[in-house]
Amino acid sequence: MKKLFSNPTEVVSEVATQVIYSLRVLMIGLFIPFCFLFGISYNRHIDSPENGINISKPNPVIADNTTVDLGKVLSDQNS
Repeated sequence: MKKLFSNPTEVVSEVATQVIYSLRVLMIGLFIPFCFLFGISYNRHIDSPENGINISKPNPVIADNTTVDLGKVLSDQNS
């Protein structure tokens, strides 16, 4: 929809409003990727074996072969 302006000050204020809005959208559009790139690269270090970090597999838990009597667990079995 087109706006009709009667004096030049309204035109200048409308153009200024549109430019400010466009700059705000541009700044947000550039700020989000910058934060992403800064976040994934900030204070990045590579762990090496010299740092004393050891990763070992945990011992697996061996389950015993226990059974559950469902007649005791399910009380509504005969109803």
